[in-house]
Amino acid sequence: LVIVPRKPERFNEAAQAIIDAGFDFVRYSAVKNTDERESDKSSVILGDTMGDLRKFYSLASIIFVGRSLVPMGGSDMMEAAALGKCTIFGPHASNFRQTVDALLEGQGAIMVKDKQDLLETMRKCLTEPDFAERIAEKGREVIRKNQGATRKTIDQIAKLLN
Repeated sequence: LVIVPRKPERFNEAAQAIIDAGFDFVRYSAVKNTDERESDKSSVILGDTMGDLRKFYSLASIIFVGRSLVPMGGSDMMEAAALGKCTIFGPHASNFRQTVDALLEGQGAIMVKDKQDLLETMRKCLTEPDFAERIAEKGREVIRKNQGATRKTIDQIAKLLN
């Protein structure tokens, strides 16, 4: 399991939550530039560096996009879907409404309603890898189909102005 807080000021809070939950963990910052395999001893990696989210995404098969189970607006799920990962998020993703709508319409992501639904969905994705892979591929396809949206919008505006 990899946990990546969005903001550096939450790194220590996340570390404490991992400890409180009874898990061993390693901070990615402690092993990032070493040859050590300290992370092999831990069941949880705390992604406590900036600029490495894409690296963590690339290693995952299932991604839960945070800030979306509580009314915080969500985080961007486009990168996870574009990388062909089974993407899961909660109902509070209002900051990314167009992406959410496109992914859900194309069956390229899963929206869960609460923590219990997240647990059940993660269990299904882990025990039914074909299901998770279908979601991932459909998500990648949705993103692929919508690439170039800015260019298309500019072209339409230019037509209206001419």
